[in-house]
Amino acid sequence: MLAILATTNNNNTFSLFAGGGTGLTLEYLIPIFLAMVFAAALISSRTKIPHTMILLAIGIAISFLALAGLDIANIRQFTIPPNIIITFIIPPLIFEAMMNIDYKQFRAVQISAVLLATIGVVLATLIGGFLLIYIAGLPFFVAFTFAALISPTDAAIVIEIFRRVKVPKVLSNLMESEAAFNDATGAIAFSSILALAIGGSGYAIIGTSNLSSHPNNSSSTFPTIFTGSIHMSFITQAEHFVLLFFGGSAIGLAVAAATHKLHTLMNDPLSETSLTIVTVFGSVVLANSLGLSGLAAVAVAGLYFGNVTVKKEATMSKSVRTFAFNFWELIAFLASSAAFLYLGVSMNIVDMAQHLPIIVLAFIAVLVARAGTIYPLLAATTRFVKENIPMTWRHIILIGGMRGAISVALVASLPASEFKNTLQTITFGVVLLSLIIQYSVLSKYVKKVFPDAQQ
Repeated sequence: MLAILATTNNNNTFSLFAGGGTGLTLEYLIPIFLAMVFAAALISSRTKIPHTMILLAIGIAISFLALAGLDIANIRQFTIPPNIIITFIIPPLIFEAMMNIDYKQFRAVQISAVLLATIGVVLATLIGGFLLIYIAGLPFFVAFTFAALISPTDAAIVIEIFRRVKVPKVLSNLMESEAAFNDATGAIAFSSILALAIGGSGYAIIGTSNLSSHPNNSSSTFPTIFTGSIHMSFITQAEHFVLLFFGGSAIGLAVAAATHKLHTLMNDPLSETSLTIVTVFGSVVLANSLGLSGLAAVAVAGLYFGNVTVKKEATMSKSVRTFAFNFWELIAFLASSAAFLYLGVSMNIVDMAQHLPIIVLAFIAVLVARAGTIYPLLAATTRFVKENIPMTWRHIILIGGMRGAISVALVASLPASEFKNTLQTITFGVVLLSLIIQYSVLSKYVKKVFPDAQQ
């Protein structure tokens, strides 16, 4: 995952910043990254602020210095292929989260988790899209593209809060499993919306449209999207969605079952931990190569590994199990560190300040869409399938639905254009507001709800 901070220049040497000029080579990049992670961890241990939030702040500070003219090593031209995040950063985070979920406890909320991660993401995309059209005056395509890419939640910071305040394990499992699966759902919804537009005569960005005439808008400008004819084949896209999600899940199950058999042939910490790496990236690569969801695959693979493979002494000894869990905890720590540092470095504070009214409206729309999704769905599961989700838990699920790396990766995958630049600025702004505001509110609310469970 250190590769997230490196690109390759024309001389085939690794450099932190592309685009010419003096860059940081890999031999300097790795110790600098690790030093930042250590500093963030040290500050976190003293302040109780999640280290990911501290790394985000460090990244923003670096970005701000670059905007102020201290463009050390061409920071302004920092680039990274988004597939690196989706392929190498997100899967380890999902796998590590899912392998720590106890299926017996997960069964108590499995319907709620699956509904929130599938139907919930679709509903949030629809609600958010229409709200953005109405309150922010965004064009149809812009509104729904943004609503889709911002719909997945990031549980990294929530997990750190839950470690300090011992919430019920069932609640933690619900939020972690939802976040793991809705990464896949959000990516599928995002690609489906693009496919709906491109499925006709394609789309092209033909300039910008000043939306200042809208009563709730500022003087910001947004791209006008032209679509010759959008093929609104929702049934086809629904079938496509089901195929990608459940097909990917089946691939993950198959890969995890196959590697489970291989674990019985060895009893060595290094060899078996290496096999878990094959499980993670093998499931992702195989699912993606078949046109299915690699993120859904790795989520199911993690759940299988943590609840089947490691539970049988004949398959994996206790010493190997401890080694493997410690390894993936470290990998997840480094992956989340890299993701949040990249997020901070990539932010353009000036652009976000210029688009602040739209960012605030978008943030409100995201929260309303989240509320309009989780409360009806969880009320339904509580009533009809007897998965008891108390109202205070629903509030925590609402507030804890923060946005993070997957949204950044999805918007970065768009082709270079003014449309992408504007959408990226809004996305970064909403992610930043989400992390700052929701983290503060969630920390206080969780301590209020569970006063006797604090460390």
